[in-house]
Amino acid sequence: MVLEVFSAVLLGAIPVALFTFAILQWSIASGRMKKFVGEEDLQRQHKAHAKTSKKNRGEIRSVGIGDIFHYKIMSFGGGFYGTMAILTYALIEIFEIWEFILGLSDPGTWVNKLGLDLFIEFFVNSVTNLIAAFVWFDTLPEYITVNNGFIWLAAAYGGYLLGLRLTSEFGDVIWEKIRTLRTITKWGG
Repeated sequence: MVLEVFSAVLLGAIPVALFTFAILQWSIASGRMKKFVGEEDLQRQHKAHAKTSKKNRGEIRSVGIGDIFHYKIMSFGGGFYGTMAILTYALIEIFEIWEFILGLSDPGTWVNKLGLDLFIEFFVNSVTNLIAAFVWFDTLPEYITVNNGFIWLAAAYGGYLLGLRLTSEFGDVIWEKIRTLRTITKWGG
């Protein structure tokens, strides 16, 4: 039982807490979202964003990669379910990109891998991965080993709550320390 709890914390709580903190604090630091004071306040911001998005649909405006990423975050609905869906989508995409790169190590497959088929495959995989992300509770066991799903789910939810709390109470301080570390080490540009 102790090993199951340790495994759930290691594979559920910690990654979810870090991911939750990273996506929320990045949105706040980039000015795409206001600081929030709790889960209810965060949900209000998500609902307001959805309402604004519907109202501005079809409007042509300049968008950057950060805007697209933030839109994806907000379109997953936020909250625990949305965070898990985004995390699952990212995990699936990373695994598939890695698999693609490894497949390129064999020059004999280059003809099959590079061409119009590649773009069609990427599009189909993207849609399939999006669907898989929405049913993250069914998809994640393919990527992580979970002995007891209920313990893991509770740990992941605890990680989500920890990520929210880190963001709302210490987000600016932690983010500034990360920026300072990047400057000192010249990491990230």
